[in-house]
Amino acid sequence: MIYKAILPFLRISTSSIAIKDSNDVPVGMMERYYSNNVQRLLNYLLDNIVNNVRAYDQNGDLQIDIKEINTVKTLFVEKWHVELKKENFICEKKTRIKTNPEFYYEKSSTKVWIKKDFADKITRFIVDQHVAAEVHPEGMLPPKSNHITFKIFDERVSIYEIAALYYVFILKN
Repeated sequence: MIYKAILPFLRISTSSIAIKDSNDVPVGMMERYYSNNVQRLLNYLLDNIVNNVRAYDQNGDLQIDIKEINTVKTLFVEKWHVELKKENFICEKKTRIKTNPEFYYEKSSTKVWIKKDFADKITRFIVDQHVAAEVHPEGMLPPKSNHITFKIFDERVSIYEIAALYYVFILKN
């Protein structure tokens, strides 16, 4: 299945992002949000320190809610609390080298890696050592790099999960 979205040019933007299928029909939307004004101020001052993202279906029902965990322990290993419908899990940044960013999470005993290799613009979602989804930006630099195509190969991941986690992934890298 193929979906498309156009991400905002500014990283601090909280505008809604429409998620459309291959026929240009909206299937949902996602947005970055701040829980309070302190988080908004911290983001302006410390450049993207808090990243919370929500995704909704076409009826406006919340599908996924991702909240960054900000404690002293998460200053070095960043973590997010993810509520995907009725499932709760922790997603954490496992990046060792800045050029090869990686996120990892486990949902219902399924191990999922989000990886991007050096000099490769494709981000891959790997479920149990098989590529479940790929995210392709159209170009290397904005505005073309903000036009995103999501290709989903496995039913175990939804477009809302892929889109929201990818958004957090690119905000942090």
